[in-house]
Parts: sequence; structure tokens; C-alpha cells
Amino acid sequence: MSETFHDVPGATEASAAREAFASWVDEAGGEGRVFGQVRAAGAGDGHYVLRHIEDTAASGLDVHEDPRAAREISKTTEAGEYRPLKSSPNLRRGWELRLAGARDLAVAMNLLYPAGIVHWHLHREGRLQTTSYRENAARQSGIYKRVQRLSDEGVQDAARACCEDAVCLKKTLWDVDSETPLAMERGEGEIPCPEPCSVFVSFARRVRLFEREKKRDLDAIGLSPSEKEDLAALVEAAATGHVGFAREAEFEKPLNERRMRYRRLTLAPKLRPG
Repeated sequence: MSETFHDVPGATEASAAREAFASWVDEAGGEGRVFGQVRAAGAGDGHYVLRHIEDTAASGLDVHEDPRAAREISKTTEAGEYRPLKSSPNLRRGWELRLAGARDLAVAMNLLYPAGIVHWHLHREGRLQTTSYRENAARQSGIYKRVQRLSDEGVQDAARACCEDAVCLKKTLWDVDSETPLAMERGEGEIPCPEPCSVFVSFARRVRLFEREKKRDLDAIGLSPSEKEDLAALVEAAATGHVGFAREAEFEKPLNERRMRYRRLTLAPKLRPG
């Protein structure tokens, strides 16, 4: 599943964001600015260079002058797996983009972090509109309609598992509803997140299934079938010394990172003595 985005303003707003972002990068001089996992720096004569933050001093990088090369760069991880969420901290390394001007800079950044610089610009100006989880859930239909019934506790746990910096580099601006803030670390990066993305909604659907399961299928020791499935997968991984993590958005599989982060919040406390 690909991520979706808040309403993106038209050409005038996009142009203003482009110029503001280029000026922000220019103001930093040779040090450049960090945006997600990308360092953007001026290269003189209105040109810019983008690199992965871990490749700042690297040599032998694959050099591209077409900003649209960012599309392929952002598509897969280092291991070649598809990246459904471009703000996940798994952008591959080994590349350099040399860009001729603010327009090319904006094109590349929008391919690396879709809608990122427009949201960044609006947030800096105090004009970025946010949508709470409940408002977002009310728009869902079909198999995702059930996320409307996710408990407040479920939303909080899902957000901690799915949205903190370890798995997403955006700064979470939305809340459960207008009266219930998210109780989590909202992120330190520059990219704002104004509403739950489709990856989060998909994860919320899985968490709602876990909630329903707990109400009807607990065994004598208080574990649901999916909790026992996850524990068995972890024991098997530990015994064999091989942890084969599921892909990023495969929430139906036990060894999915976000699913395991959710279990750390909800299952681990039940297993600790006392």
C-alpha cells in the first residue's frame, strides 16, 4: 500500500514553497540542510547537491543530473525491497544528485518525500491544516471502515508503534481527536505529518482486529491466537539465529517491525512477572 497525503495546495503555493526551501538551503551555506535522510547543500551559481546523510563525505557515488532520478532512488531499500512509505528511515545510500536550480531541487525533493516541502513551508508559516485520527477514520470505507471503532488506547499504541522516529521520520502533528492528544514522541525532523497516512490506516485496521480478538479468543493464560503466533515466531527466530523480518507494510505477518513494536507496548507488559 502506498502512502497518501493531505490536500496539496496548487501551483502558486507550490512555487512559494519551492523558493522558500531553496532559500532555507542557501542560508545554511556549505553545511546544507537535513531533510529526512537527505542533506541538501548549495553548490554555487544556484546549483544544489543532494546526498544521503550518511554519504556526506563519501566518494565513488552514482552521480545523477536529472532530478527525476530521485524516483528510482526512493523506490527501494538497500536490500532491494519496495518502500511503501517514503518517510521511513530506510532510504538507500550510494547516490548523488547534482541539480541546476531551485526548480530541480523541488522536483527531486518531492520525489524523495512527496508533498514534503509544501507541508514544511505551510507548517513554518502556521498555515498547515491537520486532520485528527477520528476525522480521517470517518472518511474510510470498505474493509477500512472498521478503523472507526478502534479505541483511543488502540490509536495511541498504534501511533507509538507506527509513527515514532525509529520507523517514520515525519513530525506527527495530528491527534486522536480535538480533545485527545497523542501521548508520544512526535519526532524531531523537518517533515510534518498533518494526518494519518494510508500505511497508518492499514496498521490501525490490524490493531482493531487484535482488539476484537482479545475480547473473544483469550485462552486460559490470557493470550490471543495472534499473540501466541507472534511469540512462537520470535522463539523460532531466536532458536535458529535468523530473524526474517516481514516487509514494511505486511502487518498480517508476525515478524513485521511495526507489529513487533505494538507487541512491545501491549504484550510484553503481560508477560513480565508482577
